[in-house]
Amino acid sequence: MSISKYDNKKIKSSFCVKWTVGKKRHSKCFRTQSLRNEFYDKLVRQKKREGERILELSSSDASIMAKCKELLGSSEKVLEACIKQHEACNLVDISPREAVEAFLLEKKQIGRDDNYHRAMRVILYKLIDYFPDSFRDWNEEIARKWILELTQVLSASTILSYKKKPSTFCNWCVKRNYLHSNLFLNVPTPDVIRPEPKFLTIDELKRLLAVAEEKYPETLAYFALSAFAGLRSSACCRLDINSIDFNKKGILIRADQAKNKRRVYLDGYEDNLWHWLDYARFMDSKGFELSKKQWDVLRARIAYIAGVKMPHNALRHSFCTYHVALHGDAGKTATLLTHRGNVSILYEHYKGNATREDGKAWFSLTPNDIN
Repeated sequence: MSISKYDNKKIKSSFCVKWTVGKKRHSKCFRTQSLRNEFYDKLVRQKKREGERILELSSSDASIMAKCKELLGSSEKVLEACIKQHEACNLVDISPREAVEAFLLEKKQIGRDDNYHRAMRVILYKLIDYFPDSFRDWNEEIARKWILELTQVLSASTILSYKKKPSTFCNWCVKRNYLHSNLFLNVPTPDVIRPEPKFLTIDELKRLLAVAEEKYPETLAYFALSAFAGLRSSACCRLDINSIDFNKKGILIRADQAKNKRRVYLDGYEDNLWHWLDYARFMDSKGFELSKKQWDVLRARIAYIAGVKMPHNALRHSFCTYHVALHGDAGKTATLLTHRGNVSILYEHYKGNATREDGKAWFSLTPNDIN
């Protein structure tokens, strides 16, 4: 490729420059020699700086590029905008509703439980009802507006779920080329002020266990696993009698029973847990076979009969409160909760809520104290 000057005496603008791109010839003529030389020098410099592709631009193309650069601030931003537009135009053609259904089906197939599926479905359906019907029209501005409107009617902690779950969905869509980016990545959310954890008194636990022993002995194992082992309700109901190692005093949570699909063996519990589990096995051999729905219903019924208010996760929060008070070692409590990497929350929320004597009383409670 070459760039050269020439004179054409047959036309009024006789001072010219010619260049060739591939097999296509281009030329431009000027009224004065100085204008021709200025354009020639500029073309040579651009070729040297930006390569031969610059010579393919027409004067109108170059003018448009210069205007884009002026509007966006730099050549890099022009390129970034072009790439995003290209990606948007090459997205897989699927509706947001179809994508949500495919996402939920995939999560169900890989073993996510009904609680996850239900919570994710509710929020994602609200998402697609609010957003446009085509992914090509989705953008961060809409995501910010949605979260801002939700902050007017929902609590700060709930807002986090309304960002986290759509963000998970958007990441999934990006990997499948349904979206070009995660719209929620930079959307701000309100600060969450965590409320004080609600836990039971020792007298309240006694009243619950007394009603359970008399009317619903099949729930005793679940009360024991929640109050004296700190297991979540869903975790209790995923276990079975074979998960309890009475000889070695340990609990095996198999990979197929664990929420994160990882096997874990837990031991080091206080002795009263094993007194209660032995007693539960004696009182009702079917006490390790309740579904989560059955356990939730019976626990609420027992609390009503006993006259005890049961805040969310009250038994697990009680275990944390009294275990930290008894041992003064949040790391030990976190290990039993399978939260090995995070002890700060335990110190922040549970330390100081009960005395060491309270901890001793909680973990010395046995079936003999109820009768």
